[in-house]
Amino acid sequence: MDPSSDYHFLNQILWRRVKLTLVCGIFEGVLQHVDPNKIVVLKKVKNVETGRSVPGVKMFFGHEIVNEEEEVTYTVIDQFQQKFGAAMLHIKKQSVLSVATEGANVCRHGKLCWLQVATNSRVYLFDIFLLGSRAFNNGLQMVLEDKRILKVIHDCRWLSDCLSHQYGILLNNVFDTQVADVLQFSMETGGFLPNCISSLQESLIRHLKIAPKYLSFLEERQKLIQENPEVWFTRPLSPPLLKILALEATYLLPLRLVLLDEMMSDLTTLVDGYLNTYREGSADRLGGTEPTCMELPEELLQLQDFQKQRRERAAKEYRVNAQGLLIRTIAHPKKSVPETAGKQGKVGVSLLGKNFALDENHHVNLLKEGSKNKQFSTEPQHLPPIKEDTIEDSINKLICRESERLEDKRIAQKEHSKICKREFQTNLSLKEEIEQLLMVQNQEDLKCTKQDASVSPSLPQEIRVSPSDTFHPFRKAVLPTLPPCPALEKTDSWINPSPDLS
Repeated sequence: MDPSSDYHFLNQILWRRVKLTLVCGIFEGVLQHVDPNKIVVLKKVKNVETGRSVPGVKMFFGHEIVNEEEEVTYTVIDQFQQKFGAAMLHIKKQSVLSVATEGANVCRHGKLCWLQVATNSRVYLFDIFLLGSRAFNNGLQMVLEDKRILKVIHDCRWLSDCLSHQYGILLNNVFDTQVADVLQFSMETGGFLPNCISSLQESLIRHLKIAPKYLSFLEERQKLIQENPEVWFTRPLSPPLLKILALEATYLLPLRLVLLDEMMSDLTTLVDGYLNTYREGSADRLGGTEPTCMELPEELLQLQDFQKQRRERAAKEYRVNAQGLLIRTIAHPKKSVPETAGKQGKVGVSLLGKNFALDENHHVNLLKEGSKNKQFSTEPQHLPPIKEDTIEDSINKLICRESERLEDKRIAQKEHSKICKREFQTNLSLKEEIEQLLMVQNQEDLKCTKQDASVSPSLPQEIRVSPSDTFHPFRKAVLPTLPPCPALEKTDSWINPSPDLS
């Protein structure tokens, strides 16, 4: 149980029914109190495994809790008898309620299947697919158009278009949490606007501080829609899907309260300054008469300072796009590298601002190579173009040196020089100056070989040369000529993508 995320989550669902999974069992009850020290108090407790009720209140400690989730009580309204009338009587008494919808392309061209309405104590799921337009004629239209009832919706554009063109309903008195999120961001940054809007999941994570594990139902919803766009037409709808519908509407009410608090923070600060203007100062300036000066007081002028400081801080914390909008990070659950590697079989590596996808086997090889030879593990990714002639010359020169040592006793000096000449003459693209230099170098190497053989006869007669042995000296000859790169010098030794990656 993560105390920080769970504390925020449980505080948002006070006085609602929750289910706690403990080491010793599973209990349900109404959440009455949450303590930062991992203490949870429930009333009307019921043991789910035995079905027995526990009288009074029961206290649970954080180290006992394995998992906790909100138990949503909802009512499905799919007929006009009994349930519909009672639901409308309860809804019409409310001053604030939340509204959510599900369907296929909910707009003037789509189909509305479900309309979810949540109050502080109840959640109603209206089956519009079965009830049809009569659901609006019998009371829902009056609620949606009532200016005295505040409707909390996340992105009301689609629903407003659907209700207007298909049912003739003008949605009224709406608190849109997506609009409020942008307004709050503008206030937080001193007047800047974000480059994008926030989804419901991002808003809940950002403002309610809810851990992503409690919002898995939104990911499940998106996955179901992608697999089957007409999933909401299924009848009867399964309980897990009905729970998703209920949770969508339930979280909108606490989200509105938090956004209001954040947007009203400046007002609260200025009012506090107003309260202390006279009572904590000297009474000399009052003079026993009511002040008549209508100039803007210093306590309210500090609002300019707030905005200036926020703009300066925002300019440092955010990047600005071409439109002058601040690019803010998207609040969504992040997958750890091991999970991503296990599912996709690849490991993402970021190097110099570019992303590379490395196979797991290649990743292991890089680790091994880095541990064996660290001095070559930070090789720059983009080497300057090297002519093929230079590579061939260097490799041929190395091979000739080793072959001369192996065949020194069997091949005469003249015959071996002829073979080397033939090998170099086959490469017609070499310049005459390079050929002459190579021939001179070969002759010098032959002399050095004879001297080494005469001075040190105990040297081994056979020397096996591997491709890596011939290649590493070439690296030593090339790398020092490259300009130093601080970014590559600080790179970890195992981050060494192969040169053929793009």
